[in-house]
Amino acid sequence: MNDKKHLFIINPVSLKRQADFDVFMLNTENCLRALGIQDYFMHVSRFPRDAIAVIRRYAKDAGTGAAIRVYAVGGDGILFDCLNGVVGLANIELAPVPYGNSNDFVRAFGEGKNDLFRNITLMALAPSIATDVIFYGNNYALNTCTIGIEAYAVHKAAELNTRYKSNWNRLPFPVRKFMYDFMFFWGGVISAFSPRIINQKYKITIDGKDFSGSYATINIANGACYGGDKKAAIAAVPDDGLLDVLLFKSTNTLNVVKIGTQYLYGKYYKFPSYISYRKAAEIAVRSDEPLVLQLDGEIFIDTNITVKVVPSAVRIVAPDNLSYTMRDAL
Repeated sequence: MNDKKHLFIINPVSLKRQADFDVFMLNTENCLRALGIQDYFMHVSRFPRDAIAVIRRYAKDAGTGAAIRVYAVGGDGILFDCLNGVVGLANIELAPVPYGNSNDFVRAFGEGKNDLFRNITLMALAPSIATDVIFYGNNYALNTCTIGIEAYAVHKAAELNTRYKSNWNRLPFPVRKFMYDFMFFWGGVISAFSPRIINQKYKITIDGKDFSGSYATINIANGACYGGDKKAAIAAVPDDGLLDVLLFKSTNTLNVVKIGTQYLYGKYYKFPSYISYRKAAEIAVRSDEPLVLQLDGEIFIDTNITVKVVPSAVRIVAPDNLSYTMRDAL
């Protein structure tokens, strides 16, 4: 253990107050000291994707073959950044330390595990397990990729949060959290009531087979959980070498809302006329109009989208010998 290097990438926004940040730093240093670990470095992320350059520079300075454990301290956003820093580098493991507004990826190990992943002593000593990732463009993701209503909802919520965030900073954290979550709900409402979005035409190829048509939403999942409590692709596990694909056919707004409230929680099988579910290695989506794509909370605009699985692309630290859990259909 003492020959392994430990790099902490911290999103300070996820630690709500300065006091929380100070406590985390002190507790982490005490844990490492108690374990006899001296080779560690802590970096406070300054802007999106800052972590990528930091991780690669750290790995280069450490030298070829150095064993490094990278801790992503915060929510799914900083985990996304750290993943894109470690993929492709040998002997590097990724350790999620969930403190953000959304910590969806660790739910792939089962619900209620955050405290285990926040225990730095456990995380420093725990084994790691091979994990698949989603690849799109030059980006890697651990959890989900959506196109259609779900992607537009995230896009609209981000716009609304940016617009009103300055007005909420003086509010207590529970109120700010409620407003943050409400904006995602409202973004979904806006999207569901937009005929252009729910009737979008796509050219779709899944593992070489044609599935072109009009769809309200397309969900491509590596892990089942997203959006705080949602699990549309309920059977997805991030170590089976495949992605889970849900195609939700276009219909009127009333049906979208009625079906969607169950679809989001893994009950797609109740609506075989509207929703299909399959596993695949590669999905290509084309459109004459620009498409909004959501990738682990990040937004991209594209007309020519190819999404692939990269099996066992990264090793994820799993405290208490946890493994990925396949969820039963509800």
